[in-house]
Amino acid sequence: MFDLDLAVPFGAGLVAAVNPCGFAMLPAYLAYFLGIGSQDQSTDTGRNVLRGLLVGLTLTAGFVAFFGIIGALTSSLISTSTIADRGPWITLVISGLMVVLGIAMLAGFEPKISVPRLSKGGDSQGLLSMFLFGVSYAVVSLGCASPVFFGSVSGSFSTDGVWEGTVRFLAYALGMGLVITFLTLAVAMGRSGVTAHMRRLLPHINKISGGFLVVAGVVLGFYGWWEVQVLLRDDFEANNPFVEASNRVSLRLENWIIDVGGNRFGLATAFLVLAVLLWAFRRSIPRPWLAAVSLVVTVGYALSEAIQYQGDLLALPIARTIAAIPERVGNWFTEPGRWPVLWEVLLAVIVGIVLWIRLRPRSDPGPPLAESGGA
Repeated sequence: MFDLDLAVPFGAGLVAAVNPCGFAMLPAYLAYFLGIGSQDQSTDTGRNVLRGLLVGLTLTAGFVAFFGIIGALTSSLISTSTIADRGPWITLVISGLMVVLGIAMLAGFEPKISVPRLSKGGDSQGLLSMFLFGVSYAVVSLGCASPVFFGSVSGSFSTDGVWEGTVRFLAYALGMGLVITFLTLAVAMGRSGVTAHMRRLLPHINKISGGFLVVAGVVLGFYGWWEVQVLLRDDFEANNPFVEASNRVSLRLENWIIDVGGNRFGLATAFLVLAVLLWAFRRSIPRPWLAAVSLVVTVGYALSEAIQYQGDLLALPIARTIAAIPERVGNWFTEPGRWPVLWEVLLAVIVGIVLWIRLRPRSDPGPPLAESGGA
């Protein structure tokens, strides 16, 4: 998929999405996106997925733009240590803003993001807030993501030239964007299911998201405070069970991505994103074009699965995961203290809720909904 020299920055982009420093920002972002435009009760999956695609790409743009600017500054004006020393203070500010926004959403404030409609023109001025969210994500991630970024991407501008540095930077952005966009599309599709099957819950999504945002802000603030103490006090006890637990989870995710391989993880994610987009827009794309694009994606996936990875791209990992479910569920009771148990239980609850939403009879849709001008 990529030249070998691009595997490192691409993998760095994948890891940047789940770095320990910004660990609380990822669920905060997804919760924030879930609550955006809670009064927009559109059942059009294509429109909701389009919103998710634009928002995910916009956040990614904010993240990589910030790192690009930092990379340019550190090569000429400021040092990386200076940036690292300011990071914990900025983290505290961002965590405070997240808590304030979450409380406002709990009190009834509804952030709006306007996205282009599928068949009509539209504006995307509200996407600026998601771009700034991406910048905040990057700022919080500086302490953990910057060493890899400077080592694998930023330095290439001076050592390999502008063209090579630009290509490596784009590979980094693609890695980051794939993870963020896939997660955003998943949330967008989940919101479509809530809209279609559980309209009674939809008016409360904004407040639910606000609650998650407050929790994430508190967690991030705790992490930022700990970083400040480590920075200011030489005798500060650096061992913190809460911080170590969050670092351990995110580092395991990073190590898992590294073990899987950046190219394989990125290719599998890309095929999943394409499949989601084709399914979401199946009614909007002319049938001949839909059939042609679907054939190209299917053939590309089949060749990659069978020839390049011998079934180990998606087919075998999914099969192994399903086969291991009984053993993993048994571990919930025999070894409840293992770190994967909490996340496995949480994932099982989420999957159960999604299946319940999808399989239960639809509630009375009520009167037809007027098409709103914004989201």
